[in-house]
Amino acid sequence: MITALVPLTAMTSIYYQLVDQSINTESLLRTERLASNARRAVTFFLEERLDALTFTAKEMGYGRLSDPKRLEEIFRNLKLGFGGLTDLSVISDNGTQVAYAGPFNLKGKDYSNQAWFLECRLNDACVSEVFSGHRGVPHIVVAVKSQRPDGGFFMLRMTLDTDRLIQALSSYKTGEHTDIFLTNRDGKMQTPSMFYEGEARQLTLPLPVYSDRTKSLISDDFNERPMVVGYAFINTKMVPTPFVLMVVKQKQGMMKVWLDLRSNINWFLFVSSLIVILVIFLTSSFMVNKMFDADRQKARTMAAAEQNCQLASIGQLAVGVAHEINNPLALINETAGYIKDLFIIKKQYGDDPELIELIESIIETVERCGTITRQLLGFSRHFDVQIQGIHLKPMVFDVLNFHKKEAEYRDITIHTDFPDEIPLIETDRGKLQQIILNLVNNAFHAIENGGSLDIRAKLDNEKDCVHLSIQDDGCGISEADLSKIFEPFFTTKEEGKGTGLGLSITYGLVKKLYGDIRVQSKLGKGTTFTVTLPIHTERDFSG
Repeated sequence: MITALVPLTAMTSIYYQLVDQSINTESLLRTERLASNARRAVTFFLEERLDALTFTAKEMGYGRLSDPKRLEEIFRNLKLGFGGLTDLSVISDNGTQVAYAGPFNLKGKDYSNQAWFLECRLNDACVSEVFSGHRGVPHIVVAVKSQRPDGGFFMLRMTLDTDRLIQALSSYKTGEHTDIFLTNRDGKMQTPSMFYEGEARQLTLPLPVYSDRTKSLISDDFNERPMVVGYAFINTKMVPTPFVLMVVKQKQGMMKVWLDLRSNINWFLFVSSLIVILVIFLTSSFMVNKMFDADRQKARTMAAAEQNCQLASIGQLAVGVAHEINNPLALINETAGYIKDLFIIKKQYGDDPELIELIESIIETVERCGTITRQLLGFSRHFDVQIQGIHLKPMVFDVLNFHKKEAEYRDITIHTDFPDEIPLIETDRGKLQQIILNLVNNAFHAIENGGSLDIRAKLDNEKDCVHLSIQDDGCGISEADLSKIFEPFFTTKEEGKGTGLGLSITYGLVKKLYGDIRVQSKLGKGTTFTVTLPIHTERDFSG
């Protein structure tokens, strides 16, 4: 089981790792490419306006630009060309606004302490971060410094609303899980963010380290959710800007298709593993049961073979003993009969009843010994089997007729049950009759006066056989004796009343007919012998 599941689980784990690495690499490349494109768009947006201011300042000069009407005309032209402009103004070198074109009344305002003014005076140009200023509306200031004829300088300033820049960034969004925005270099938001704008418009993500090129990385947000971050610090050709472009993709959302597929694969793997475990368990159980049955059948076969060998050896011994005893018995019987005749002829002996009784006792004992030797020969002899169709019921009743008088005399009740479905049995008549006779004889010996005998037959179509049971309510057999009753010369009867060969002969005859015999008994309750005989017999009986 382990050898089947471990490789499957290991290969699935390796496959997941390869796919995750591939997805991470592809996500980093795509995010970096997206951030790079957005960076070029923002840079172009700002450089385009710086170039326009530089050109205007140099071409028009301070004198013409300080004329409000000319400045208003230039403002309209720039607004038509670029859009997104709020106003245009000229600032003197002391920070005072000397000319203004736009919707607000800001002429004369002092910007000398404004950060953008100071930066522009230092770097000849500037791009401010987003702030509200005097007008109270978020905007960006773009300004350039130019020289006046008297040796001083002035600044041409353009104010941009942030909507055009926000629209430009939004056009680069690639899905609901992608957030793209600008922040300054202190982490303060310059354009709105869907997920990462905290209190006081402060970025909730760590600000990446400065780099002069676009980069991407994989990190976790404040909720420890994995994300892919692309970033770029915005610098124009004329002057650096305070903007940092951030592209943030939520990795879980990006990988939803893959995660759903992996969930389905995991379920498939789980169900497959259960099926593998179930099949292995069932197959193993089936094989173990088969092996157990085979071992048990082997043990039974070996036990039967051993018992058959013992019976065969005892049979050979019995034949030898019977032949050796028969001859002297015949001589003793003949001599005893001759002596008896002499005693009867001669009156002095014939009138002696004690002598006659002794002679008759010798003859009776010899006859008994002769009976034993005949049974020994019957036990060991191999008769030829003649197969024919036998009706079981008439045969049983023929045997019972032998005990009819005894049953009436001892008040023994006999019950029989033979269903009409019992078919003809292909077997040997003589051997079957002897089997039934031996078992019925044993039953009558065990039953007390007034007892009962029950004989039943049952058809087993599945095994193509008939079960014949002979049950008595006699004295029963102890559990210790049950295992010995088929052994030769074993008997529980009183001395001189049994030879111990009846059940051994019965057992041998049943096996000869390829049948089986079982016994169940309880001491004081009775005994049941069940003989199983095949209905059809096509086996070799020559042995």
